[in-house]
Amino acid sequence: MKGCNYPDQIHPADRDDQGRNSVFTKSQISELANRVLASKPNEIVKFRILRDGLRLSAESREISALKLQLAQLHWVKELAQEQQSDGSWGRFHSADAKNKKKFPSSEIAIRRALALGLERDNPILARAIKYMQAVLDGKVTWLDRVEKAEGWPICVEAISAGTLAQVDPFHPAIDKAWEYWTEIAQRSFSMGQYDQQSEVRAHQETRGIKIVYLRSRYVLTLLGSRSKQLSIQLEQHIGDWIWNNPDGIGYLGADLKKPIPYHINQWLDSLEILSNFQCWREYAGEAMEWLWEQRRPDGLWDFGTRVSQTFYFPLSDNWRKPKYRQADYSTRVLILFRKYVD
Repeated sequence: MKGCNYPDQIHPADRDDQGRNSVFTKSQISELANRVLASKPNEIVKFRILRDGLRLSAESREISALKLQLAQLHWVKELAQEQQSDGSWGRFHSADAKNKKKFPSSEIAIRRALALGLERDNPILARAIKYMQAVLDGKVTWLDRVEKAEGWPICVEAISAGTLAQVDPFHPAIDKAWEYWTEIAQRSFSMGQYDQQSEVRAHQETRGIKIVYLRSRYVLTLLGSRSKQLSIQLEQHIGDWIWNNPDGIGYLGADLKKPIPYHINQWLDSLEILSNFQCWREYAGEAMEWLWEQRRPDGLWDFGTRVSQTFYFPLSDNWRKPKYRQADYSTRVLILFRKYVD
């Protein structure tokens, strides 16, 4: 098994195992990012490309100016208008059939805010952070209908902590949950590979309940948010488990080895979650090469409108013209590629 540390002069995205040039390089990614900018996209796409695709400094004039403009944009105003006074958007995890608003749950609204480029100091996310902290501190309870399953309290904690970790990975409110799930992961992989019965025993011995939840998107997001604090061995075990599991990450269900264009958004969600782990490049090479090969003749990406719905899009003002949809898809994909080559 490969190690996680690569020599500065040879990066996995620049060379393959035989030392040959890879199919994509940082310069190619930057060239495509600039091509998106040349299409004169809206401020959200421009901000995400500059901040996350080209990695401009947060103190740069362009980034500072665009950050100020975000609050005045339609998609951001939509989030602010539907946010409740307590910082939530109603139910946190489960959709309410009676809710006719844009956001069926708070976690969807928060992921939408992050897709639009909002950061933890933005008023919308600052209010959401206070709400999630209050939940994790036991001062506030979700508005969701309480499930009868004995693992419900742990799921509430994991979902709240995993969502908060996306906004503020080192917020002290997630410390307890992160430490708990790190222990569960260590015990689940104590024999070198994942064992479901080991996870069940670990929960029973620590909290007296029977549950299997380690593979969920929330727990993996939580662990990945502080992946540098995990042992290299544990990271490798987790990576090997997920990449070779045809069911992928829980709640997403995307086989990372067999991408399906219709479910491309769940597949990208999965890659983005795993990209927070230090060792993800050990497993992601073939997936990233497949993604690179999905470019259209002009070099950018467009998976069309007939794909599974997602909170992530649109970033542009609308998708009436294909060029805006192409800019949106290309922005998301290029950010992932930039993370891979860095």
